[in-house]
Amino acid sequence: MANLSSVCYAILALLGASQALQLVTRDVDIAGVTKFQSALLLIDGKQTTCESVLVDSNAGFVAASCLKYTSDGDVDTDVKYELAVRAGGSTTTEVYPITQIDSHKEYNPETYVNNLAVIQFNPDKEVTWQNYIGIDPEEWDDHYFIRRSLSSVSSLTWNNIIAFANTDTPSYCNEASRAYSANQDDFLCNYAASLSTYNSTCKIPYGVVYAAVQPSDMSIVALYSHSAVYGDTMCSKSRKLHYYIVLRNYIGWAAGILGRSVGGFAKDSSFEFTPVQGYQMKDVSTDDVEDVTLFSGDQYSQNPIDPKIAEAEPETKAETANEPVSSDEPVSSSELASESTSESTSESSSESSSELASESSSGSSQP
Repeated sequence: MANLSSVCYAILALLGASQALQLVTRDVDIAGVTKFQSALLLIDGKQTTCESVLVDSNAGFVAASCLKYTSDGDVDTDVKYELAVRAGGSTTTEVYPITQIDSHKEYNPETYVNNLAVIQFNPDKEVTWQNYIGIDPEEWDDHYFIRRSLSSVSSLTWNNIIAFANTDTPSYCNEASRAYSANQDDFLCNYAASLSTYNSTCKIPYGVVYAAVQPSDMSIVALYSHSAVYGDTMCSKSRKLHYYIVLRNYIGWAAGILGRSVGGFAKDSSFEFTPVQGYQMKDVSTDDVEDVTLFSGDQYSQNPIDPKIAEAEPETKAETANEPVSSDEPVSSSELASESTSESTSESSSESSSELASESSSGSSQP
């Protein structure tokens, strides 16, 4: 593993270069997310709701709460962890065994502070491509909340992407989570949710967040961390807030684990950003808020209709299982429907959701 100075030098050199580069030029709208490489965590051969943000062809981020742990607090290595990776610009999906997992040393499973792990796969091959994490929030003109899921694990076929475009932060995000209140620069918060593939009565948060950088760029910016529910179940109509961990501050930490650079992107060539290898959030002693229950990790296993359904592969196709929660009718890839059933009517007028066409025509997210 490279030492701190060499890792930071590599990161800074990369960032300097990436500021002068453009990501793939595209018309920046929500459909652009289909051009990115995507990945989904599999545990013991079953799909989870846990998406991975790939930093390159051999490594990625995943929420630490998606993993299983021993009584000593270590990652349970008896569990079979795999990553289903779909390349940009291809219909090919490969499943890779995850060979190394490093949870953040200051991850708090009670408050979900520092809820990240670096996963590595494909260790015998050279890095062939690299993604770029957005590092300048001032450039993020829109947030695209995205959920991906497999319609069949055995055949590695995908449901249509579910997407939601929004930049507003509900006012009660601060009240529902002390971790968020203490670390507002480290989280995005929204109430939007999509129907579960396994349980059509349950709405679950999105997996990853992209940002539009107008006029022609897009970057990955956040990964789902946890939810605060005013009640005791995710499958209810009570108020829910979903928190997404902003990845830019963890670029240095990931590079220190990997011993190689992790890419960052800012369109403004004068923007200055120095990654910190030992970055961590401010911890809070407790996130115990009256009438609020925290949830995190794999929502499929936590909220099945029946345990047998969770163990089986879903046969319901995207037209029904993955239609937007905001509409009773399927939405086409070019159509955005207003959130008529949003959990906060005060924000619903400015927000929209859509179901995107399948990724069969996806392109590369490489710069």
